Amino acid sequence: MDQEMPVNIHVKSLIQEGADVETIEFKTTGIYYMKKDKIYLSYDEEHEAGKIKTVVKASEREVLIMRSGAIKMKQRFRPGSRTITHYKMPFGSLELGVDTKELSVSQQSSNGNIHILYDMIISQDQRHLHKMSISYQGGHES
Repeated sequence: MDQEMPVNIHVKSLIQEGADVETIEFKTTGIYYMKKDKIYLSYDEEHEAGKIKTVVKASEREVLIMRSGAIKMKQRFRPGSRTITHYKMPFGSLELGVDTKELSVSQQSSNGNIHILYDMIISQDQRHLHKMSISYQGGHES
């Protein structure tokens, strides 16, 4: 495992349902490291349900977002395939489908971007288009 490095992280999600678009955006600090040619980002999120620890594991062909704490979830993104996400919250759980349409991961040193375009399938007739971007930049002192 490469050395852990502090990074500034910017997460932005656009969620489209019909003509309605909702934006969720936040900035935080976290840790970046490489392990077996995969990028790892680890950071904490504050949510109305409580604190959530998030780990993002990214490679060219797949991104896995794992959350633990107030919300528990493993969300896998693989272009061209449908995956199932089990979303566990204090008041219950949901099973959601994820159809990944596009995925790109780029990096230079400890700076990079992850872009994911996917449909979140809640039920047979309910789909939401999501555009998620996670950018990170080394926060080390020079």
